[in-house]
Amino acid sequence: MQHLGLRIVLSTSIAALAVACGGEKATKGAPEPAKAAPKAASESKAPAKAAAAPKVKRLDEAPPDEKDRYALSIEPPSGARAGEKAVVSVRVTPKAPWHMNLDFPTSLELSPPADVTVPKTKLKKADAKQLDENAAAFDVEITPTAPGSKSFSGTFKFAVCQEEACSPVTETITFSVDVAPSS
Repeated sequence: MQHLGLRIVLSTSIAALAVACGGEKATKGAPEPAKAAPKAASESKAPAKAAAAPKVKRLDEAPPDEKDRYALSIEPPSGARAGEKAVVSVRVTPKAPWHMNLDFPTSLELSPPADVTVPKTKLKKADAKQLDENAAAFDVEITPTAPGSKSFSGTFKFAVCQEEACSPVTETITFSVDVAPSS
């Protein structure tokens, strides 16, 4: 008899837990749980607390004007000459209330033209000139071997966050460097 009482209490508890956790119906074959007593007047006016949701959500699609989250700047070298090293600066600066996500695998990958040498075309977080909550910046060393306008393309991956959400970004970049003949 004691086992039957334990089974009914256990079944009732499981059914009540299923309903409390969002279950539509109690487990088939389990007895109906006892109905709760009516709420006191003070309890019925209190808002129901939602289950604890993650503090930060991920924005997988860009908001209508994603440039409101950050500013991207590419500064080609001025006075680049064939056969001489030069530096291209690529920088992203989040706009308030956004900040850089330091846990994101920030990277910059460049595709230089055939007549430009770049020691490292795939740059990671460790290669950044600056990587903090205020900005992510890479200085890319290039050595053009011939004069003329040199076109580069690449991909800059980073994430910006605010208190409620983080937004991973893959920015396709293009820029040109005017190269003068060697001196």
